[in-house]
Amino acid sequence: MKALVIGGSGLVGGHLVRALAAAGWETTATQRTPPRAPPATHRAIALDLLDPASVQALPGQVAGVFFLARTLQKGYRIERESNVRVLEAVLDVLQDLPSLRHVQLVHGLKWYGSTAGPFPVPARESDPVPGAAHFYYDQHALVRERARGRPWHWSTLRPHCVSGVATHSPSNVMLGMAVYAQLMKEQGLPLAFPGSQAAFDARLTYTSADLLARAMLWAATDPAARDEDFNVANGDVFSWSQVWPAVAAAFGMEAAPPRPQALRDTMPPLAGLWSRVVQRDALVPNALPALVDWNFMDATLALAWEQTMSLEKLRRHGFGETVDTPAMILEIIQAYRRLRILPAP
Repeated sequence: MKALVIGGSGLVGGHLVRALAAAGWETTATQRTPPRAPPATHRAIALDLLDPASVQALPGQVAGVFFLARTLQKGYRIERESNVRVLEAVLDVLQDLPSLRHVQLVHGLKWYGSTAGPFPVPARESDPVPGAAHFYYDQHALVRERARGRPWHWSTLRPHCVSGVATHSPSNVMLGMAVYAQLMKEQGLPLAFPGSQAAFDARLTYTSADLLARAMLWAATDPAARDEDFNVANGDVFSWSQVWPAVAAAFGMEAAPPRPQALRDTMPPLAGLWSRVVQRDALVPNALPALVDWNFMDATLALAWEQTMSLEKLRRHGFGETVDTPAMILEIIQAYRRLRILPAP
């Protein structure tokens, strides 16, 4: 089996490539950044997805296409038209390949209007689409239209706050929280949650990147998942207020009440402090902006309402894996320490 991962540099793409390789797939991925220790069966290609001529260089024999790419504007703004145009260009090249069996999109809880304000929870795949426009809806309609009359199938997965270990992927809430905690520690401050009290207490469902990658492989190969949409999450519900004392303890810090702040303003001036930490502890040399997108962190922490999803459909169709979210958070912190991205406690 040969897979094409469109957008392999990010958190989800890296975990997916490893899951595919473990399952015996050959993989090709469009990647801005060369992969670190890639599987022997993996090939990375660099091209401009917004350039139709460049997209012609996509491989001509693939069975599964996993579309993960996003075009971002400054300030973590995701523009609708360009994200649809990229998918159109990819499908124009690949949709009639005789080898093609499945096309998969990864969307998220924004499908349900989660960033606009409180929404019906737990979100279900059968919920009506909110009135506001979003590129998710356009991409979904495009794939369904292009699949009509062709032998391949499609699926879409909707995780929330995908969490795992990745480098060169600044839109990463766990690494953002960990770097924030380390910078507070370096200043001798207690660990205060950087969002509002409501965001601190909100009930959440997060998604392990490893679990998501396995769900993606399942949805692309199991006939029960053909032409379906699935919420994907760890299976438990938590709040940052519940896990915050354990997070603070992992850094040898005292947990403090929330102190709302705009991280995009308060964190960049600490770039010099982070550089000194990197030098002092002989960490992998990463500049602060390369590690964390503070606009992304602000957008994530601004959601001060419940963000939970139903997994009933996913379970009913045959995928039943779960992950303990509090344990996952602490393990991710430790993994970044083993990689010398974060200093030892």
